[in-house]
Amino acid sequence: MFDVDDYRWLSTVEAQKIWQSLTAESTTKPDALLKRLRSLLPTNHASLFVEQFELLGLAKKKVAQPYLWFWTRQLLEQSSDFETAEETALDFQPGNRVWDICCGAGADSAALANRGLIVQAVDRCPIACELTRHNARSHGLEINVFEQAAEQTEIDIESYIHIDPDRRADGTRSSSLDRLSPGWDTIVSLLGRCRGMSLKLAPGTRVDFNGLAQRVERPPESVRFLAKDGSVRQQRWYWGLERWAAGSITASMHLNAPSTRRAEQFEARYSSENAANTSASHGWFHETFVHGEVHSMNSSNFASVPSNYVADYDPSIRAAELSSSFAKRYGWQLIDSSSGYLTANEPLVHPMVRWFRVEEVLPLDTKRIKSFARAANARTWELKSRGLEVDLNALRKVLPTEKHGEANMTILCTKLGGHHRAVFCKEVL
Repeated sequence: MFDVDDYRWLSTVEAQKIWQSLTAESTTKPDALLKRLRSLLPTNHASLFVEQFELLGLAKKKVAQPYLWFWTRQLLEQSSDFETAEETALDFQPGNRVWDICCGAGADSAALANRGLIVQAVDRCPIACELTRHNARSHGLEINVFEQAAEQTEIDIESYIHIDPDRRADGTRSSSLDRLSPGWDTIVSLLGRCRGMSLKLAPGTRVDFNGLAQRVERPPESVRFLAKDGSVRQQRWYWGLERWAAGSITASMHLNAPSTRRAEQFEARYSSENAANTSASHGWFHETFVHGEVHSMNSSNFASVPSNYVADYDPSIRAAELSSSFAKRYGWQLIDSSSGYLTANEPLVHPMVRWFRVEEVLPLDTKRIKSFARAANARTWELKSRGLEVDLNALRKVLPTEKHGEANMTILCTKLGGHHRAVFCKEVL
C-alpha cells in the first residue's frame, strides 16, 4: 500500500510537525482524522498517518516513548518489546561492534546502541531500513543502516552478530529452522565469520541437537528462554558470548512488582553457592542450569496428591523443559506431569513461583465445585488450568462472589493420580 518514499516522507519537517500535532490529540478517531488529513495532504500520506495512529495502541505496549517510533504493522508485531530488547542487549559487552541482521524497524538496534555498542543494522527490506534510520534519529542514536541481504553482508572477524531471521517468509508464522529467512545454512556461514552470535527464535522452536549436530558443526553453546507478563516472548541461541555458561540452559523472567519483592527476599536469604545460578538484575531474574543439572523425568519427580502447598511457576521454565530440574533444585515435586503444578510441605519464596495453601481438593464436577464455592465466602476467584482442557469462563459463571468476603481464592484445575481435580487454595507467597 505504501512505498519507501512514503515512509521516508515521515521524517520530513512537514510530516513531523503534523505528527506532533496529531499525537497531542490522542482522542481523535481514525475516521475523523483521515477526513481532516485528506483536506491537507495527498491521500497516501493521509492514510499513512492514520496507519501510524492506529498502531500506537500496540506500540505503547512494546516501547518506551511510542510517539518517537514509526512502523509497519508486521514489523511492529515481530519487534522485541523494550524490556526484552534491553535485557538481551546485555549479552554483549559495551564497545564491541554488533551487526543487527534482519533489524526490522530497529527496536533491537536501538537497545544495542543504548548499551554502548557500535551497531551496524542490516535488512534487505528498504522500508525496514528507512524506519530504522528514522527511529534511530528520533532517539538521538548513531546506527549505521545497510540495505542488503544477510548473504551479502561482510562481517569482520572481530564483530558480533545479533540476528532475528524472518519466521513468516512464506506468509505464515513458523517455528521450524527449515523455514527461516535467511536460511539455516546462511546463519551457520555467518557464525563462522564472527566472534559470537545471538540468534533470536520463536519460543516453540524445538530441535534434537544430536540430530542437528549431524548437519551443523557448531550447535548452540547455550540456550535461553525469556518470559514477560506470563508469556514466553522469545528463545535465544548463543555462540561465543560469555554471559551464559557453555552447555547451559537459562530461563529468564521479567520482574513485576510482586515478583520483585519475592526476588529481594529470595536473594537476601539464599545460600551463596546457589546465588551463582540465580540473579536478579536490571528487572529480570534468571535460573541457569548447566548440563549435569538438567534432569529427565522419573516417578520420584511426581506427586499423585498435593502436599500442604501448591505452586504455579513462570512459563520460561516449562518452555525450556526445566520443570523437573527446577523442582529438584529446590526439593519440590511436580503434580502428575512434567508441565504440572509444584507441591511442597512448606513454601519457599522464589521470584518465579506463586505459592498457594491448599484448602480443598474436589473432583472437577460443577455441582460440587459450586457447593464448596458458596461456603467459601470469597471476594474474587482466580481460575487456572494445567494439563487439562477446561472451559474456565463457563466454570467462572457458577462461582459466587461476596463483596465483603473473607479472601481472594484460586482454583487450580489439574490432574491428580490420573483424575481431573479442582484444587481450591489461597495465595500465600
